[in-house]
Amino acid sequence: MTNKKATRLQRKGAKEILRLGEKALSYRKDLLSQDEAEELNSSNLALAKVLKTKPILFEELDTSAKRVDQALQKSGGLYYHKKAWVENIEMLLVAAIVVIGIRSFFVQPFIIPTNSMFPSFFGMQPKLYEEGESVPTLIERGIDKIFLGASHYQVVSESEGPLYLKLHNGAPFKFVKGGFPNGRFFIFPTTLREYIFEIGGKDHKLLVPAEFDLDELMATKFGGTDDLRDLRIIVDQDEDFSGRERLKLSERVVGKGEVAIAFDILLGDALFVDRMSYNFITPKAGDPAVFRTGSIDEFNRKLNLLVRGIGEDKYYIKRLVGEPGDYLEMRVPESIITNGTDVRKGVPGILYRNGEPIQGNIAFRENNNRTDDLASNPNAKNVSGYPGYRTDGLLSNRKILKIPDKNSPGNSTGKKAFFAMGDNSTNSLDGRSWGFVPENEIIGRALFVYYPFTKRWGLSD
Repeated sequence: MTNKKATRLQRKGAKEILRLGEKALSYRKDLLSQDEAEELNSSNLALAKVLKTKPILFEELDTSAKRVDQALQKSGGLYYHKKAWVENIEMLLVAAIVVIGIRSFFVQPFIIPTNSMFPSFFGMQPKLYEEGESVPTLIERGIDKIFLGASHYQVVSESEGPLYLKLHNGAPFKFVKGGFPNGRFFIFPTTLREYIFEIGGKDHKLLVPAEFDLDELMATKFGGTDDLRDLRIIVDQDEDFSGRERLKLSERVVGKGEVAIAFDILLGDALFVDRMSYNFITPKAGDPAVFRTGSIDEFNRKLNLLVRGIGEDKYYIKRLVGEPGDYLEMRVPESIITNGTDVRKGVPGILYRNGEPIQGNIAFRENNNRTDDLASNPNAKNVSGYPGYRTDGLLSNRKILKIPDKNSPGNSTGKKAFFAMGDNSTNSLDGRSWGFVPENEIIGRALFVYYPFTKRWGLSD
């Protein structure tokens, strides 16, 4: 065994011991006695010399490595013996500092939960499985989860009969708190939407994320419309003569064990937010901006603005449609009122900025074009996906809204303001309802959609 060469694994172990010896000597030199420092240094040098010889013999390597090991046990401190957790903590702290630094000053990840910016950005989207279409296998669900962030949902009938949706005080769902496995990161409780389907007199509960609108999906599947209100409501009288309301979703009898409804929820766009640029340039109308809502209510109260408020501190993404000093106005074409246009999701209008139809972004152009199309034909097909801006709140029809600058009369905040709207204003709680965004709350501009891997992957606009 004396002349046997050291194996690759043995050489690797000796190099690791030497690395720790040199690290301990470098970091603890001022804490060691002269004898301890000399012993550790000489053992390090001896092991380094053996590692440089050709060939490296096991016996010499083993002797030199054990000498370093003995010196380290005397004077290695936290770096030795078996103190790998110290290095792991150091590595994690450095990584955390780097991540926090990048997130604070350069780019911040953000996942879009709702469809208020659709079709520019997607929130959670459904993929509906039609009757007779096979649902994905576990392997297929795993692949969809990785590449699309998709989660699968289905209602399997435990009885036989027509399919109904129970109403909660006239609403198709109610909000509930959910824990494992539906909680955030499977652990922390989160708010969910609870839908109760009735089949053959038996209730079937379905829980989906609070931000996901299952109503429109059901309206499309069971009514060929985009509004559940178009479906027939069944009112049953209980023994106490109170009304029990249900929506009849399907005339078809669902058999026991059959899938009554199945769909996937695809994750909303995950994007990077550019936090750097707004330190050097001013936000502009047309920018898809991410901002915090924490101080927005207080800001608008100081402006004596009569709005409903937000009531929460979250990150929102909307498009800036007005800058400090701008005048905004929504004008509804007269024919919209009389030609039978569906106004249940708001009355379509043309958005004006400083007296002219707003320009500078595809969302501005397509939303205004959609309103023009509806003014000409209430049944016009929506090719672009943009639904047209809708009048509401601060932007009611023909109401001119001035965005305050920091020196505007009545602005005691000393801050500039911006006005933000969703590109999908039929499904957006935005500045029309809660007012202006103070400049200091704007975090940055949407920069890059990095997930999921779809055709929207890439630079944002």
